[in-house]
Amino acid sequence: QALSYLLDNPHSLSAAVTVGLAFAVIQITNLLLPGFVTRSLSGDSGLFGLLEMTAAAAGMVALAVVGIASIAERLRNLTPTILIAAGASLILFALATSPAVAVVLYCVAGMLWNVARAAANGHLLTVVDTTMIGRVQAFTTLLTSGFGLAIYLLPTMVPASEATLYMVCGFAIAVCVGGLSLWSKAQERR
Repeated sequence: QALSYLLDNPHSLSAAVTVGLAFAVIQITNLLLPGFVTRSLSGDSGLFGLLEMTAAAAGMVALAVVGIASIAERLRNLTPTILIAAGASLILFALATSPAVAVVLYCVAGMLWNVARAAANGHLLTVVDTTMIGRVQAFTTLLTSGFGLAIYLLPTMVPASEATLYMVCGFAIAVCVGGLSLWSKAQERR
């Protein structure tokens, strides 16, 4: 029922896929960060913990800031842009070779991931009919799980470094969101 509803409502379908992609960004970072820290940054568990802690703290602060009504209103229609920036943050983070630079980039990335996820969920709630929201959210959970499955299988299917996988995933997210935005706009004109 949710799938037929989404196929009949392009904005809702776009919003549902965007939620799945927003969670995928976080899944990618969780999967690849330990190997990236040891192999690309020559770090240890202390650096890993610092990266995780600073990204989480920066993400919380970003959510508090975008929760201010005037800022939230300005960001209202920018969910795809924020998610593309979150994908780009994976690419930039993958290029880091210095732990200090990595911490700064991971903080920025943490802010973008958290804001993208909140914006995607908020947008979903505004475009989906209230009688269908439960079914659509269940569908987005399936999408998120599907993205997660693909993400967790990726390192076993593609023998590449974590840095390369960060770049590939960041690029794929940006391309998917960009394509989805263009498709939604084309559907709107019909």
